[in-house]
Parts: sequence; structure tokens; C-alpha cells
Amino acid sequence: MIKPLLFKAFSAFAGKMRYQRLFELLLRLSLKGMNIGSVAGPAKSGERAALKYIRNQLTDQGKLVLFDVGANIGDYTLLLKEIFDKNAMVHSFEPAKKTFDTLKSNLSGLRDISLYHFGLGDKAARLTLYGTPSASSMASVYPRRLEHHHITMSETEDIEIRTVDDFCQEHGINHIHLLKLDVEGHEINVLKGASRMIKSGNVDFIQFEFGGTDIDSRVFFQDFYYLLKDQYNLYRVVKDGLFQLGAYSEIYEAFMATIYVAERKGLG
Repeated sequence: MIKPLLFKAFSAFAGKMRYQRLFELLLRLSLKGMNIGSVAGPAKSGERAALKYIRNQLTDQGKLVLFDVGANIGDYTLLLKEIFDKNAMVHSFEPAKKTFDTLKSNLSGLRDISLYHFGLGDKAARLTLYGTPSASSMASVYPRRLEHHHITMSETEDIEIRTVDDFCQEHGINHIHLLKLDVEGHEINVLKGASRMIKSGNVDFIQFEFGGTDIDSRVFFQDFYYLLKDQYNLYRVVKDGLFQLGAYSEIYEAFMATIYVAERKGLG
């Protein structure tokens, strides 16, 4: 009885011109409350809590194989080593030359980390990487339209792209325990290039970002949902854990950088 009364009272305000700014504010507050658009570091975004959950689900798996795709300067690789300690081998991929050099310097001398100066995608190729002089984390194979943020992707670089499936075959890797993707709109392509590993049940967890970069790559959350739903449970990373998503809904098409985790069904 209370719910119909609330909706009836709400209808007096809904859709009215004078309340639009208020509803925009409420929408922004709701998105923040759902942790959508919150990728400001592992502690604030919830990545640390998510990795601890993943670690606890893999305690009986022996030596773990972790992929950091889009490693940038190595912060996430270091977090993986911190969370998983000596129980993991990390393969880190970064195609941008200057960024890779910094990555190599930052991780120099650390054991059980292999660095690769190429990116991953849906097929072997040479692509143009677009970037800015000051923000290596924004580099993308899509010429992003960001003038509304006063940003121009004015720098370009020719990079090499391979696939997860080919890499695993070449290196004798038959199982990936965590495939982390942060490749500025190219995530769905990396997953397509890992189709053999995924379909054979040999990728346990996938962490990926969805947000503004997917506007430029013309990818929707629906694409991730239908690619993964049969084999994985999908979660949104929140500050204190993982919130499981239900059936696809258009409200998931929130183009603000957000971290998601896919957990293989039947794991453990």
C-alpha cells in the first residue's frame, strides 16, 4: 500500500520542467552510490577488495597465472604482487614505448613478472595509438573525442597487437586465473581474441572497465553481457566487495568509467 502511494505522490513532480536540475542531481548521487564512475585508485574504487575476494576463491589452485593487460606504468601489477604475494606469475602487457620504458624501470628486479611491449586485441595487427603528452593512462587505439573536457588526443604511435589465444599457445599457458583489462575501449576486442581460452573454461576471472571510452569504440555493456553471461556471473565492483548483476537492463549503459568482474560459473 505504501509503495503505490509513494509513486502517486512522486508523479506530481516527475517529468516537470522545474524539477529537472533536481533529478539530474539525484541521478548523479545515485550513480555515485552505485560506484559508477569510481576508478580513482584501488582503495577508493574497491579493486583491492575485489582482488582479495578473487584470491580467496583461488586458494587451492597452486601457482596462479595473472594477466595485466594495459599495465601502464605498473601500479596494478604491483598491487597483484602485493595481494597474491609469491603465489602468482604476472604477465604484464603495455604497447606504448615511453610508458613501457617506465613500466620496466618501476618493476625492475621483481620476480615472477614478465613484461611485454605489445598490446592485445581480437587479431594480430599494427594499430595507431592515440594519446596526450601528459596522461599515458588515457592512451587508446580510438581517436577519442574529448574537446568537451578540453582534451585533445594529439599524439600518435604505431603499436603491435596480438591475441590472448595466440600468446597462450606460444608460451604454453593453458589456464589464466585472472585476466585484467584496462585498454581504454578495446576490452571487448581483447575478449574476442581470448575466445578459445574462455570457451574452454580456462579463464577463471575477468576484470574489465566500461565507461566513456566505450562511446568512442561504439561498444555497449550489452556486448559484454551477451559475450559472458552463459559462462560467467557478472559483478560491479563496489568499495567493499562485488555486487552481482541480474539480467541485462538498459540502466547498465552508464558511460562513466566503472570496474566489473566476471567470475566463471561453477568455480570451486
